[in-house]
Amino acid sequence: MSLHNKIVLITGATGGLGSVVSERFYNEGCKLVLTDINRNNVPNLPERLNRDTDNVVILQADVTNEEDVSQLFRKATEVFGGVSIVCNIAGGYMDTKPFADLSLDEWNTMMDRNLKSCFLTSREAIRIMKDKDYGRIINIAAKPGLYPEGERGAYGVAKAGVAFLTRMIGKEYNKSGITINALAPGIIKTPANESWGDPEEMKHWVTPEHLAEMMVFLCQESSKSITGTVIEAFGGV
Repeated sequence: MSLHNKIVLITGATGGLGSVVSERFYNEGCKLVLTDINRNNVPNLPERLNRDTDNVVILQADVTNEEDVSQLFRKATEVFGGVSIVCNIAGGYMDTKPFADLSLDEWNTMMDRNLKSCFLTSREAIRIMKDKDYGRIINIAAKPGLYPEGERGAYGVAKAGVAFLTRMIGKEYNKSGITINALAPGIIKTPANESWGDPEEMKHWVTPEHLAEMMVFLCQESSKSITGTVIEAFGGV
């Protein structure tokens, strides 16, 4: 199945993973609605995406804000007629910290950026997709959300919530034509992570390109029986 002309909404589109995923779907001939909370990050996108104003819409949005998320989908419908695929890449990470030292603000920030954002965008996507015969939602969980690690309490619980949300929605809508899946990477080989990583260990990290290929695969017709799954993509970590 060709993804040509499918409408793809990608949150966190200007980051180390999001920019690669955006370009990969663009290469499939998709129309893109790209979002980031900070308009100043737009230059991080490949230049040809910035230039193609017919097939790419770039919007500033806070995906932890209900009205911003509703407006994203309204804009996608206004410009392209709807949304076929949602890639929830926006999220947040914090340095390791003992559980007893976590502040409520830090806890809430991790829940908002990772779990609340997926809830809002997935809910809005299903409202649009549920009367169609095709829809794809792909979330980003993480290794600490599946296998608990010390001093990563808030981040780990938030990503565990993403994994559970994915499985739950997938089960609820498994006869709808919509599939909902999540990728759970270990450490992603982005420029930000490479700045502190050990050169030998980095050889085994999962790359953004690999994750992007997996996302494209999950959007194919041949993958329609895969739903409500959380795919471990740890690399050699």
